[in-house]
Amino acid sequence: MKLLSLLIALYLGTVRSEMFTSYEEMKRLAASQHLVTESLQKFSQFCEQRLNEAKKVVEEFKKFSQESDNQENIIGNPVNAFLLIKLMVKDLQNFVDNLNTMDELKKFVRDIKEEFFLPSNEDYDGVIKAMHRLEDTYLLRPDQIRLGKLETLHPSRPLNAFECFELGRVAYENQDYYHALRWMNESLVQLEFEGDKPSVNVVQVLDYYAFTTAKQGNLKHALDLTKKILTIEPDHKRAQFNIDYFQKELKNYKKKLQGDLEDSTLLENNPFVFKNNRPENVLGVERDVYEALCREDPIDSKKSKKLFCRYATYHPMLKIAPVKEELVNADPKIWLFHDIITEKQIQIMKELALPKLKRAIVRSPITGQYETAEYRISKSGWLTDNEHPTLVNLTSLLTAVTNLSMSTAEEWQIANYGIGGQYEPHFDFARKSDPGDAFGSEIGNRIATWLFYLETPEVGGATVFPPVGVRVNPKRRSAAFWYNLHPSGDGDYRTRHAACPVLFGTKWVSNKWIHMVGQEFLRKCNLKREQSPEMYF
Repeated sequence: MKLLSLLIALYLGTVRSEMFTSYEEMKRLAASQHLVTESLQKFSQFCEQRLNEAKKVVEEFKKFSQESDNQENIIGNPVNAFLLIKLMVKDLQNFVDNLNTMDELKKFVRDIKEEFFLPSNEDYDGVIKAMHRLEDTYLLRPDQIRLGKLETLHPSRPLNAFECFELGRVAYENQDYYHALRWMNESLVQLEFEGDKPSVNVVQVLDYYAFTTAKQGNLKHALDLTKKILTIEPDHKRAQFNIDYFQKELKNYKKKLQGDLEDSTLLENNPFVFKNNRPENVLGVERDVYEALCREDPIDSKKSKKLFCRYATYHPMLKIAPVKEELVNADPKIWLFHDIITEKQIQIMKELALPKLKRAIVRSPITGQYETAEYRISKSGWLTDNEHPTLVNLTSLLTAVTNLSMSTAEEWQIANYGIGGQYEPHFDFARKSDPGDAFGSEIGNRIATWLFYLETPEVGGATVFPPVGVRVNPKRRSAAFWYNLHPSGDGDYRTRHAACPVLFGTKWVSNKWIHMVGQEFLRKCNLKREQSPEMYF
Protein backbone atom coordinates (compact mmCIF):
# COMPACT_ATOMS: atom_id res chain seq x y z
CA MET A 1 0.00 0.00 0.00
CA LYS A 2 2.88 2.36 0.83
CA LEU A 3 4.47 1.48 -2.51
CA LEU A 4 1.25 2.39 -4.32
CA SER A 5 1.02 5.69 -2.43
CA LEU A 6 4.59 6.52 -3.40
CA LEU A 7 3.89 5.68 -7.03
CA ILE A 8 0.93 8.05 -7.05
CA ALA A 9 2.96 10.79 -5.36
CA LEU A 10 5.82 10.37 -7.81
CA TYR A 11 3.44 10.35 -10.77
CA LEU A 12 1.58 13.48 -9.71
CA GLY A 13 4.76 15.39 -8.96
CA THR A 14 5.31 17.14 -12.27
CA VAL A 15 2.56 16.01 -14.64
CA ARG A 16 1.01 18.62 -16.90
CA SER A 17 -2.52 19.86 -16.34
CA GLU A 18 -5.47 21.36 -18.24
CA MET A 19 -4.97 18.86 -21.05
CA PHE A 20 -8.75 18.41 -21.25
CA THR A 21 -9.17 22.00 -22.47
CA SER A 22 -7.58 21.26 -25.87
CA TYR A 23 -8.53 18.58 -28.37
CA GLU A 24 -5.05 18.65 -29.91
CA GLU A 25 -3.45 17.80 -26.58
CA MET A 26 -5.95 14.98 -26.12
CA LYS A 27 -4.86 13.68 -29.54
CA ARG A 28 -1.26 13.64 -28.32
CA LEU A 29 -2.37 11.74 -25.23
CA ALA A 30 -4.27 9.19 -27.32
CA ALA A 31 -1.24 8.72 -29.57
CA SER A 32 1.03 8.06 -26.59
CA GLN A 33 -1.19 5.61 -24.70
CA HIS A 34 0.06 2.62 -26.76
CA LEU A 35 3.63 3.38 -25.75
CA VAL A 36 2.61 3.91 -22.13
CA THR A 37 0.89 0.51 -22.24
CA GLU A 38 4.11 -1.09 -23.49
CA SER A 39 6.13 0.59 -20.73
CA LEU A 40 3.70 -0.59 -18.05
CA GLN A 41 3.75 -4.12 -19.44
CA LYS A 42 7.57 -4.26 -19.43
CA PHE A 43 7.75 -2.97 -15.86
CA SER A 44 5.07 -5.48 -14.78
CA GLN A 45 7.11 -8.30 -16.35
CA PHE A 46 10.19 -7.07 -14.52
CA CYS A 47 8.24 -7.07 -11.23
CA GLU A 48 6.89 -10.56 -11.96
CA GLN A 49 10.44 -11.88 -12.45
CA ARG A 50 11.53 -10.35 -9.17
CA LEU A 51 8.44 -11.78 -7.45
CA ASN A 52 9.16 -15.24 -8.84
CA GLU A 53 12.67 -15.05 -7.38
CA ALA A 54 11.19 -14.07 -4.03
CA LYS A 55 8.77 -17.02 -4.22
CA LYS A 56 11.72 -19.38 -4.70
CA VAL A 57 13.11 -18.17 -1.37
CA VAL A 58 9.76 -18.87 0.27
CA GLU A 59 9.88 -22.41 -1.13
CA GLU A 60 13.35 -22.91 0.43
CA PHE A 61 11.97 -21.82 3.80
CA LYS A 62 9.06 -24.27 3.42
CA LYS A 63 11.40 -27.15 2.58
CA PHE A 64 13.56 -26.53 5.63
CA SER A 65 10.48 -26.28 7.84
CA GLN A 66 9.19 -29.63 6.60
CA GLU A 67 12.60 -31.27 7.12
CA SER A 68 12.88 -29.86 10.65
CA ASP A 69 9.44 -31.28 11.46
CA ASN A 70 10.64 -34.71 10.41
CA GLN A 71 13.90 -34.58 12.45
CA GLU A 72 14.18 -33.92 16.17
CA ASN A 73 17.62 -32.37 16.15
CA ILE A 74 18.14 -31.21 12.61
CA ILE A 75 20.73 -28.60 13.55
CA GLY A 76 22.83 -31.31 15.17
CA ASN A 77 24.21 -31.77 11.68
CA PRO A 78 26.63 -28.88 10.98
CA VAL A 79 25.53 -28.84 7.32
CA ASN A 80 21.94 -28.22 8.40
CA ALA A 81 23.15 -25.53 10.81
CA PHE A 82 24.96 -23.89 7.89
CA LEU A 83 21.85 -24.15 5.70
CA LEU A 84 19.69 -22.59 8.43
CA ILE A 85 22.05 -19.64 8.94
CA LYS A 86 22.37 -19.22 5.16
CA LEU A 87 18.57 -19.33 4.89
CA MET A 88 18.13 -16.64 7.54
CA VAL A 89 20.89 -14.38 6.19
CA LYS A 90 21.54 -14.75 2.49
CA ASP A 91 18.22 -16.12 1.31
CA LEU A 92 16.26 -13.68 3.41
CA GLN A 93 18.39 -10.86 2.01
CA ASN A 94 17.69 -12.11 -1.52
CA PHE A 95 13.98 -12.06 -0.69
CA VAL A 96 14.19 -8.44 0.45
CA ASP A 97 16.33 -7.40 -2.51
CA ASN A 98 13.95 -8.95 -5.03
CA LEU A 99 10.94 -7.17 -3.57
CA ASN A 100 12.70 -3.89 -2.90
CA THR A 101 12.08 -2.34 -6.35
CA MET A 102 11.96 1.23 -5.07
CA ASP A 103 14.91 2.50 -7.12
CA GLU A 104 13.59 0.83 -10.26
CA LEU A 105 10.13 2.24 -9.54
CA LYS A 106 11.51 5.78 -9.17
CA LYS A 107 13.43 5.44 -12.43
CA PHE A 108 10.37 4.03 -14.21
CA VAL A 109 8.14 6.91 -13.06
CA ARG A 110 10.83 9.48 -13.92
CA ASP A 111 11.33 8.04 -17.41
CA ILE A 112 7.62 7.80 -18.18
CA LYS A 113 7.03 11.42 -17.16
CA GLU A 114 9.93 12.63 -19.28
CA GLU A 115 8.93 10.64 -22.34
CA PHE A 116 5.16 10.99 -22.39
CA PHE A 117 2.61 13.80 -22.15
CA LEU A 118 0.54 12.77 -19.11
CA PRO A 119 -2.65 14.26 -17.58
CA SER A 120 -3.21 15.28 -13.97
CA ASN A 121 -5.98 15.12 -11.36
CA GLU A 122 -7.13 18.50 -12.62
CA ASP A 123 -7.64 16.95 -16.05
CA TYR A 124 -9.61 14.12 -14.45
CA ASP A 125 -11.95 16.53 -12.67
CA GLY A 126 -12.12 18.72 -15.77
CA VAL A 127 -13.17 15.96 -18.14
CA ILE A 128 -15.91 14.84 -15.73
CA LYS A 129 -17.25 18.39 -15.41
CA ALA A 130 -17.21 18.54 -19.22
CA MET A 131 -19.28 15.35 -19.37
CA HIS A 132 -21.86 16.91 -17.07
CA ARG A 133 -21.90 20.07 -19.20
CA LEU A 134 -22.63 18.01 -22.30
CA GLU A 135 -25.38 16.13 -20.44
CA ASP A 136 -27.13 19.38 -19.65
CA THR A 137 -26.66 21.21 -22.94
CA TYR A 138 -27.60 18.33 -25.23
CA LEU A 139 -30.11 16.63 -22.88
CA LEU A 140 -28.16 13.39 -22.65
CA ARG A 141 -29.41 10.76 -20.21
CA PRO A 142 -26.89 8.99 -17.97
CA ASP A 143 -28.05 5.61 -19.29
CA GLN A 144 -27.25 6.71 -22.86
CA ILE A 145 -23.71 7.50 -21.80
CA ARG A 146 -23.38 4.39 -19.62
CA LEU A 147 -24.50 2.06 -22.41
CA GLY A 148 -22.40 3.82 -25.08
CA LYS A 149 -25.50 4.67 -27.12
CA LEU A 150 -24.57 8.18 -28.22
CA GLU A 151 -25.08 8.80 -31.94
CA THR A 152 -21.57 9.46 -33.16
CA LEU A 153 -19.04 8.19 -35.67
CA HIS A 154 -16.77 7.33 -32.74
CA PRO A 155 -18.61 4.87 -30.44
CA SER A 156 -17.47 4.11 -26.89
CA ARG A 157 -17.71 0.96 -24.81
CA PRO A 158 -20.28 0.81 -21.97
CA LEU A 159 -19.21 2.17 -18.57
CA ASN A 160 -18.91 -0.09 -15.56
CA ALA A 161 -20.38 0.72 -12.14
CA PHE A 162 -17.12 2.17 -10.81
CA GLU A 163 -16.84 4.59 -13.76
CA CYS A 164 -20.45 5.70 -13.19
CA PHE A 165 -19.63 6.10 -9.50
CA GLU A 166 -16.64 8.31 -10.34
CA LEU A 167 -18.80 10.57 -12.52
CA GLY A 168 -21.00 11.01 -9.47
CA ARG A 169 -18.23 11.24 -6.88
CA VAL A 170 -16.42 14.14 -8.57
CA ALA A 171 -19.73 15.99 -8.84
CA TYR A 172 -20.34 15.28 -5.15
CA GLU A 173 -16.88 16.61 -4.21
CA ASN A 174 -17.73 19.82 -6.09
CA GLN A 175 -21.08 20.07 -4.27
CA ASP A 176 -22.88 19.41 -7.56
CA TYR A 177 -25.53 17.17 -6.03
CA TYR A 178 -27.75 17.25 -9.12
CA HIS A 179 -25.27 15.32 -11.27
CA ALA A 180 -23.98 13.31 -8.31
CA LEU A 181 -27.48 11.92 -7.68
CA ARG A 182 -27.97 11.01 -11.36
CA TRP A 183 -24.71 9.09 -11.55
CA MET A 184 -24.93 7.35 -8.16
CA ASN A 185 -28.26 5.98 -9.30
CA GLU A 186 -26.71 4.90 -12.60
CA SER A 187 -23.90 3.17 -10.72
CA LEU A 188 -26.43 1.15 -8.71
CA VAL A 189 -28.27 0.16 -11.89
CA GLN A 190 -25.03 -1.05 -13.47
CA LEU A 191 -24.09 -3.00 -10.31
CA GLU A 192 -27.17 -5.18 -10.81
CA PHE A 193 -25.69 -6.36 -14.14
CA GLU A 194 -22.24 -7.02 -12.70
CA GLY A 195 -23.44 -9.76 -10.36
CA ASP A 196 -20.80 -11.36 -8.13
CA LYS A 197 -17.95 -9.42 -9.79
CA PRO A 198 -18.78 -5.80 -8.93
CA SER A 199 -16.38 -3.07 -10.05
CA VAL A 200 -17.20 -0.97 -6.97
CA ASN A 201 -18.42 -1.67 -3.43
CA VAL A 202 -22.21 -1.34 -3.30
CA VAL A 203 -22.13 0.06 0.26
CA GLN A 204 -19.78 2.84 -0.88
CA VAL A 205 -22.21 3.76 -3.67
CA LEU A 206 -25.23 3.66 -1.34
CA ASP A 207 -23.41 5.81 1.22
CA TYR A 208 -22.68 8.56 -1.31
CA TYR A 209 -26.13 8.18 -2.87
CA ALA A 210 -27.94 8.56 0.47
CA PHE A 211 -26.09 11.73 1.44
CA THR A 212 -26.50 13.20 -2.05
CA THR A 213 -30.23 12.61 -2.25
CA ALA A 214 -30.61 14.05 1.27
CA LYS A 215 -28.85 17.20 0.06
CA GLN A 216 -31.48 17.43 -2.69
CA GLY A 217 -34.23 17.33 -0.05
CA ASN A 218 -35.20 13.67 -0.44
CA LEU A 219 -35.01 12.54 3.18
CA LYS A 220 -37.39 9.59 2.74
CA HIS A 221 -35.33 8.32 -0.17
CA ALA A 222 -32.14 8.84 1.84
CA LEU A 223 -33.67 6.86 4.74
CA ASP A 224 -34.55 3.94 2.45
CA LEU A 225 -31.03 3.85 1.00
CA THR A 226 -29.48 3.98 4.47
CA LYS A 227 -31.64 1.07 5.62
CA LYS A 228 -30.35 -0.87 2.63
CA ILE A 229 -26.78 -0.18 3.79
CA LEU A 230 -27.57 -1.71 7.20
CA THR A 231 -29.01 -4.85 5.64
CA ILE A 232 -25.58 -5.38 4.02
CA GLU A 233 -23.37 -4.04 6.86
CA PRO A 234 -25.34 -3.99 10.14
CA ASP A 235 -22.41 -2.39 12.00
CA HIS A 236 -22.03 0.57 9.65
CA LYS A 237 -21.65 3.42 12.20
CA ARG A 238 -22.47 6.36 9.90
CA ALA A 239 -25.56 4.62 8.55
CA GLN A 240 -26.80 3.96 12.11
CA PHE A 241 -26.38 7.63 13.00
CA ASN A 242 -27.98 8.84 9.75
CA ILE A 243 -31.06 6.66 10.18
CA ASP A 244 -31.82 8.35 13.50
CA TYR A 245 -31.25 11.78 11.95
CA PHE A 246 -33.46 11.13 8.88
CA GLN A 247 -36.28 9.67 10.96
CA LYS A 248 -36.18 12.64 13.31
CA GLU A 249 -36.28 15.15 10.43
CA LEU A 250 -39.21 13.37 8.78
CA LYS A 251 -41.18 13.42 12.04
CA ASN A 252 -40.47 17.14 12.45
CA TYR A 253 -41.74 17.78 8.93
CA LYS A 254 -45.02 15.98 9.67
CA LYS A 255 -45.49 18.10 12.79
CA LYS A 256 -44.85 21.34 10.86
CA LEU A 257 -47.23 20.27 8.12
CA GLN A 258 -50.01 19.60 10.62
CA GLY A 259 -49.45 22.97 12.23
CA ASP A 260 -49.43 25.15 9.06
CA LEU A 261 -51.10 23.71 5.98
CA GLU A 262 -50.96 27.09 4.21
CA ASP A 263 -47.16 27.26 4.13
CA SER A 264 -46.40 26.63 0.43
CA THR A 265 -42.66 26.17 1.07
CA LEU A 266 -43.43 23.11 3.19
CA LEU A 267 -45.24 21.50 0.26
CA GLU A 268 -42.53 22.48 -2.23
CA ASN A 269 -39.83 20.98 -0.02
CA ASN A 270 -41.72 17.79 0.80
CA PRO A 271 -39.00 15.29 1.85
CA PHE A 272 -41.32 12.38 1.02
CA VAL A 273 -41.51 13.34 -2.68
CA PHE A 274 -38.44 12.58 -4.78
CA LYS A 275 -36.94 15.50 -6.70
CA ASN A 276 -33.67 16.36 -8.34
CA ASN A 277 -33.86 19.90 -9.61
CA ARG A 278 -31.04 21.30 -11.65
CA PRO A 279 -29.42 24.15 -9.72
CA GLU A 280 -29.98 27.73 -10.81
CA ASN A 281 -27.30 29.41 -12.89
CA VAL A 282 -25.99 32.98 -12.95
CA LEU A 283 -27.25 33.17 -16.54
CA GLY A 284 -30.84 32.66 -15.38
CA VAL A 285 -33.35 32.28 -18.23
CA GLU A 286 -30.58 33.05 -20.72
CA ARG A 287 -29.10 29.63 -20.01
CA ASP A 288 -32.23 27.94 -21.37
CA VAL A 289 -32.14 30.01 -24.57
CA TYR A 290 -28.41 29.44 -24.98
CA GLU A 291 -28.70 25.67 -24.59
CA ALA A 292 -31.77 25.48 -26.85
CA LEU A 293 -29.84 27.28 -29.59
CA CYS A 294 -26.93 24.89 -29.13
CA ARG A 295 -29.32 21.96 -29.67
CA GLU A 296 -30.99 23.71 -32.62
CA ASP A 297 -34.33 23.55 -30.80
CA PRO A 298 -36.99 25.84 -32.28
CA ILE A 299 -37.29 29.08 -30.32
CA ASP A 300 -39.43 32.17 -30.73
CA SER A 301 -37.43 34.79 -32.64
CA LYS A 302 -38.21 37.27 -35.39
CA LYS A 303 -36.84 36.18 -38.75
CA SER A 304 -36.09 38.98 -41.17
CA LYS A 305 -37.13 38.84 -44.81
CA LYS A 306 -34.13 40.92 -45.78
CA LEU A 307 -31.57 38.12 -45.56
CA PHE A 308 -29.57 37.35 -48.68
CA CYS A 309 -26.58 35.55 -50.20
CA ARG A 310 -24.37 37.11 -52.85
CA TYR A 311 -20.92 37.29 -54.38
CA ALA A 312 -19.48 40.47 -52.84
CA THR A 313 -17.28 42.67 -55.06
CA TYR A 314 -17.54 46.02 -53.26
CA HIS A 315 -13.76 46.41 -52.84
CA PRO A 316 -11.14 46.56 -55.64
CA MET A 317 -9.40 43.51 -54.14
CA LEU A 318 -12.67 41.55 -54.44
CA LYS A 319 -13.25 42.34 -58.12
CA ILE A 320 -10.86 39.57 -59.10
CA ALA A 321 -11.85 37.17 -56.32
CA PRO A 322 -15.41 37.81 -55.07
CA VAL A 323 -16.32 36.42 -51.65
CA LYS A 324 -19.41 34.36 -50.84
CA GLU A 325 -21.34 36.56 -48.42
CA GLU A 326 -24.44 35.49 -46.47
CA LEU A 327 -26.38 37.80 -44.17
CA VAL A 328 -27.66 35.48 -41.42
CA ASN A 329 -29.28 38.20 -39.29
CA ALA A 330 -30.45 41.66 -40.30
CA ASP A 331 -30.59 43.50 -36.97
CA PRO A 332 -27.97 43.45 -35.64
CA LYS A 333 -26.19 42.47 -38.83
CA ILE A 334 -24.34 39.15 -38.62
CA TRP A 335 -22.56 37.91 -41.72
CA LEU A 336 -21.17 34.52 -42.66
CA PHE A 337 -18.54 34.31 -45.42
CA HIS A 338 -18.14 30.92 -47.07
CA ASP A 339 -14.91 29.37 -48.44
CA ILE A 340 -13.01 32.52 -47.53
CA ILE A 341 -9.86 30.86 -46.20
CA THR A 342 -7.90 28.13 -47.97
CA GLU A 343 -6.86 24.72 -46.62
CA LYS A 344 -3.21 25.77 -46.87
CA GLN A 345 -3.85 28.93 -44.84
CA ILE A 346 -5.67 26.89 -42.18
CA GLN A 347 -2.77 24.46 -41.97
CA ILE A 348 -0.25 27.30 -41.56
CA MET A 349 -2.32 28.94 -38.80
CA LYS A 350 -2.63 25.69 -36.86
CA GLU A 351 1.05 24.81 -37.18
CA LEU A 352 2.12 28.25 -35.97
CA ALA A 353 -0.35 28.26 -33.07
CA LEU A 354 0.05 24.71 -31.76
CA PRO A 355 3.25 25.33 -29.73
CA LYS A 356 1.72 28.48 -28.23
CA LEU A 357 -1.57 27.07 -26.95
CA LYS A 358 -2.31 27.91 -23.31
CA ARG A 359 -5.46 27.82 -21.20
CA ALA A 360 -7.75 30.64 -22.39
CA ILE A 361 -8.38 33.45 -19.91
CA VAL A 362 -11.11 36.05 -19.47
CA ARG A 363 -11.23 39.51 -17.94
CA SER A 364 -13.04 39.40 -14.60
CA PRO A 365 -16.01 41.81 -14.52
CA ILE A 366 -15.34 42.27 -10.80
CA THR A 367 -11.59 42.78 -10.53
CA GLY A 368 -10.70 43.63 -14.12
CA GLN A 369 -7.89 41.05 -13.93
CA TYR A 370 -7.40 38.25 -16.46
CA GLU A 371 -8.00 34.74 -15.14
CA THR A 372 -9.17 31.25 -16.14
CA ALA A 373 -12.87 30.52 -15.74
CA GLU A 374 -15.19 27.50 -15.80
CA TYR A 375 -17.34 29.21 -18.43
CA ARG A 376 -14.48 29.34 -20.95
CA ILE A 377 -12.92 25.95 -21.71
CA SER A 378 -10.35 26.10 -24.49
CA LYS A 379 -6.69 26.76 -25.18
CA SER A 380 -5.54 29.69 -27.25
CA GLY A 381 -2.42 31.24 -28.68
CA TRP A 382 -1.58 34.54 -30.39
CA LEU A 383 0.01 35.12 -33.79
CA THR A 384 1.37 38.35 -35.28
CA ASP A 385 1.40 39.17 -38.97
CA ASN A 386 5.20 39.24 -39.09
CA GLU A 387 5.33 35.51 -38.28
CA HIS A 388 4.21 34.46 -41.77
CA PRO A 389 3.21 36.12 -45.08
CA THR A 390 -0.08 34.19 -44.97
CA LEU A 391 -1.17 36.18 -41.91
CA VAL A 392 -0.36 39.44 -43.71
CA ASN A 393 -2.53 38.33 -46.64
CA LEU A 394 -5.40 37.38 -44.34
CA THR A 395 -5.27 40.75 -42.60
CA SER A 396 -5.42 42.45 -46.02
CA LEU A 397 -8.43 40.28 -46.87
CA LEU A 398 -10.19 41.44 -43.68
CA THR A 399 -9.56 45.07 -44.60
CA ALA A 400 -11.20 44.51 -47.98
CA VAL A 401 -14.19 42.51 -46.74
CA THR A 402 -15.02 44.61 -43.65
CA ASN A 403 -13.97 48.01 -45.06
CA LEU A 404 -12.33 48.69 -41.69
CA SER A 405 -8.78 49.63 -40.76
CA MET A 406 -6.64 46.94 -39.11
CA SER A 407 -4.15 49.47 -37.75
CA THR A 408 -5.39 49.04 -34.16
CA ALA A 409 -6.71 45.48 -34.46
CA GLU A 410 -5.47 42.83 -32.04
CA GLU A 411 -3.21 39.95 -33.02
CA TRP A 412 -4.71 36.77 -34.39
CA GLN A 413 -6.07 34.62 -31.61
CA ILE A 414 -6.17 30.89 -32.41
CA ALA A 415 -8.30 28.70 -30.14
CA ASN A 416 -8.67 24.95 -29.88
CA TYR A 417 -11.61 23.62 -27.86
CA GLY A 418 -11.27 20.49 -25.75
CA ILE A 419 -13.77 18.04 -24.26
CA GLY A 420 -17.06 19.91 -23.83
CA GLY A 421 -15.13 23.06 -24.83
CA GLN A 422 -17.28 26.17 -24.67
CA TYR A 423 -17.46 29.88 -23.94
CA GLU A 424 -20.71 30.84 -22.21
CA PRO A 425 -22.65 34.01 -23.21
CA HIS A 426 -20.42 37.08 -23.09
CA PHE A 427 -19.70 40.41 -24.76
CA ASP A 428 -16.60 40.99 -26.86
CA PHE A 429 -16.66 44.72 -26.11
CA ALA A 430 -15.79 46.32 -22.79
CA ARG A 431 -18.86 47.76 -21.09
CA LYS A 432 -18.79 51.14 -19.43
CA SER A 433 -19.77 49.42 -16.19
CA ASP A 434 -16.67 47.20 -16.29
CA PRO A 435 -13.85 48.07 -13.85
CA GLY A 436 -10.89 50.01 -15.23
CA ASP A 437 -10.10 50.86 -18.83
CA ALA A 438 -9.95 47.55 -20.68
CA PHE A 439 -8.25 48.70 -23.88
CA GLY A 440 -7.17 52.31 -23.45
CA SER A 441 -7.83 55.40 -25.57
CA GLU A 442 -4.99 54.57 -27.98
CA ILE A 443 -7.02 51.81 -29.67
CA GLY A 444 -10.53 52.24 -28.21
CA ASN A 445 -13.15 49.57 -27.68
CA ARG A 446 -13.68 46.48 -29.83
CA ILE A 447 -15.86 47.75 -32.66
CA ALA A 448 -16.17 44.42 -34.48
CA THR A 449 -15.31 40.70 -34.36
CA TRP A 450 -14.04 38.51 -37.18
CA LEU A 451 -14.17 34.76 -36.53
CA PHE A 452 -12.60 32.15 -38.84
CA TYR A 453 -13.83 28.55 -38.51
CA LEU A 454 -10.80 26.33 -39.09
CA GLU A 455 -12.57 23.02 -38.41
CA THR A 456 -16.08 21.56 -38.60
CA PRO A 457 -17.05 19.73 -35.37
CA GLU A 458 -19.10 16.58 -35.85
CA VAL A 459 -21.74 17.80 -33.36
CA GLY A 460 -21.89 21.05 -31.39
CA GLY A 461 -19.58 24.03 -31.27
CA ALA A 462 -21.97 26.54 -32.85
CA THR A 463 -21.75 30.30 -32.25
CA VAL A 464 -25.09 31.46 -30.86
CA PHE A 465 -26.58 34.86 -30.07
CA PRO A 466 -29.25 34.36 -27.34
CA PRO A 467 -30.69 37.95 -27.41
CA VAL A 468 -31.73 37.56 -31.07
CA GLY A 469 -32.10 33.77 -31.27
CA VAL A 470 -29.45 33.31 -33.97
CA ARG A 471 -27.19 30.30 -34.47
CA VAL A 472 -24.15 30.20 -36.75
CA ASN A 473 -22.93 26.67 -37.47
CA PRO A 474 -19.14 26.33 -37.61
CA LYS A 475 -18.05 25.18 -41.05
CA ARG A 476 -14.42 24.75 -42.04
CA ARG A 477 -13.13 27.59 -44.26
CA SER A 478 -15.99 29.96 -43.35
CA ALA A 479 -15.96 33.11 -41.19
CA ALA A 480 -18.49 35.08 -39.16
CA PHE A 481 -18.41 38.86 -38.76
CA TRP A 482 -20.44 41.32 -36.69
CA TYR A 483 -20.23 44.78 -35.14
CA ASN A 484 -20.04 44.85 -31.35
CA LEU A 485 -20.74 48.59 -31.11
CA HIS A 486 -23.37 50.90 -32.49
CA PRO A 487 -22.04 53.66 -34.80
CA SER A 488 -22.23 55.94 -31.73
CA GLY A 489 -19.64 53.79 -29.97
CA ASP A 490 -22.14 52.45 -27.43
CA GLY A 491 -22.14 48.69 -26.91
CA ASP A 492 -24.73 46.70 -28.84
CA TYR A 493 -26.02 44.33 -26.17
CA ARG A 494 -27.78 42.23 -28.79
CA THR A 495 -24.36 40.88 -29.86
CA ARG A 496 -23.98 38.92 -26.63
CA HIS A 497 -22.92 35.50 -27.91
CA ALA A 498 -21.54 32.12 -26.88
CA ALA A 499 -19.54 29.18 -28.19
CA CYS A 500 -21.58 26.01 -27.64
CA PRO A 501 -19.88 22.96 -26.09
CA VAL A 502 -18.30 20.58 -28.59
CA LEU A 503 -20.12 17.25 -28.25
CA PHE A 504 -18.25 15.21 -30.86
CA GLY A 505 -15.21 16.09 -32.90
CA THR A 506 -12.87 19.06 -32.66
CA LYS A 507 -13.17 22.80 -33.08
CA TRP A 508 -10.51 25.26 -34.18
CA VAL A 509 -11.23 28.97 -34.61
CA SER A 510 -9.23 32.12 -35.27
CA ASN A 511 -10.53 35.53 -34.41
CA LYS A 512 -9.38 39.09 -34.80
CA TRP A 513 -10.87 41.88 -32.73
CA ILE A 514 -11.02 45.20 -34.57
CA HIS A 515 -10.90 48.41 -32.52
CA MET A 516 -12.52 51.84 -32.81
CA VAL A 517 -9.48 54.05 -33.39
CA GLY A 518 -8.82 54.32 -37.12
CA GLN A 519 -12.47 53.80 -38.12
CA GLU A 520 -13.60 57.43 -37.68
CA PHE A 521 -14.11 57.99 -41.43
CA LEU A 522 -14.89 54.39 -42.31
CA ARG A 523 -17.89 53.83 -40.02
CA LYS A 524 -19.43 57.18 -39.22
CA CYS A 525 -21.95 58.01 -36.50
CA ASN A 526 -25.66 58.20 -37.31
CA LEU A 527 -27.63 61.42 -36.94
CA LYS A 528 -29.44 59.93 -33.95
CA ARG A 529 -27.87 57.96 -31.15
CA GLU A 530 -28.99 54.33 -31.06
CA GLN A 531 -30.81 52.84 -28.09
CA SER A 532 -28.33 51.07 -25.81
CA PRO A 533 -27.93 50.61 -22.05
CA GLU A 534 -24.59 52.37 -22.52
CA MET A 535 -26.14 55.69 -23.57
CA TYR A 536 -27.33 56.32 -20.01
CA PHE A 537 -23.85 56.18 -18.47
